Amino acid sequence: MKNIKEEDNELINKKTNRNKRIKKKFKILKRNLNTSNKEKRLNNIKNENQIKHKKNFSSNIFKNYKPSILKNNFKILNYHTESINHLSVLKDGRLVSCSDDKSLNIYNIKSYELQLSIKEHSNGILSFTQLNNGLIITCSKDKTMKVINLVNDDNYEIKQTLIGHNNSVMKVIEIRNNELISISREQNMKIWILNKEKEFICILNIIFQRFGWLCTCNILKLNKKEYVTLSIQDRNLKFWNSNNYSYILTINKINTVWQVNNMCLINENLLCIGGNIYKGFYLIQISNHQIIKNIIGNKIIWSIYKCLDGLFLCSILNNYGYNSIVKYKYVNLNMEIIFIKEKAHDDEFINSCVELNNGIIASCGYDNLIRLWS
Repeated sequence: MKNIKEEDNELINKKTNRNKRIKKKFKILKRNLNTSNKEKRLNNIKNENQIKHKKNFSSNIFKNYKPSILKNNFKILNYHTESINHLSVLKDGRLVSCSDDKSLNIYNIKSYELQLSIKEHSNGILSFTQLNNGLIITCSKDKTMKVINLVNDDNYEIKQTLIGHNNSVMKVIEIRNNELISISREQNMKIWILNKEKEFICILNIIFQRFGWLCTCNILKLNKKEYVTLSIQDRNLKFWNSNNYSYILTINKINTVWQVNNMCLINENLLCIGGNIYKGFYLIQISNHQIIKNIIGNKIIWSIYKCLDGLFLCSILNNYGYNSIVKYKYVNLNMEIIFIKEKAHDDEFINSCVELNNGIIASCGYDNLIRLWS
């Protein structure tokens, strides 16, 4: 019995020593692989990814890519210290921007140098709009809106601060003279009118018991009638009568779109919407409330801007972090590319792009810069 046990112990010791030697060799091989071949492996992976990304990126959305018609970046405006959220053009042609640095900046119409900087909010400004009477209303993360009167090119006054929202105010639009709609992340929509004292007061608060915040709202004229369109993060697009604010209809669960970032009318019966989370750019036929075309698949359409010439300016982000500014012409349910600018900004997101009255295009993003393209 003793001999058998001793032989068993010897066998166990041999196996243990052998396993230790194998583990030691494995550790040495692993260490060598991690050190000497690490750079080579990373370069190979990087090259493979670049080839893959380039192939997918160029073959899908940019079939009509023409390098000869690309715009050139002739000026960079560096007056903001944080992400720029929105760009627009005033009635007098001046460019305006707002940012998370709490400022609203107005630029000279000729030199594009900073002319006036308004800092009246305690948190970032998400958007703004100019009313028909020339007043500007800003929407902020501080849950308020400011009514601003531009006295002259270098001075302004705060006419009123609108309070009532309990979360960040996303957007405000003018329905008609002296009548406003504002939306916020608290899932409600407020209607404001101008009273006898010439101050805006809230007359109606509509609450949405749905998932996600309200993303954007617009006034659309369809069949000689005005409607308020409202997009919610749960993929619903709602239509309201702009005269009595009665609910009309909902386009439910827009296919594969997580949220609608922006929208504009192509004609009286065709609505163009831009979606988030790599799901694209859609045309919706209003008469039967159906999506009839997916123009660009697997892309984020971050903003859509309808130019004065009827063309559409879009900022796009694809799956691999490429941002681009693309201008389209609508032709029979298709969008013909007029020009493209790839990688317009260093950061992946282009929050907004607009066309100025002289044809110059302005774009902004998370890199805190405004780029002008001629």
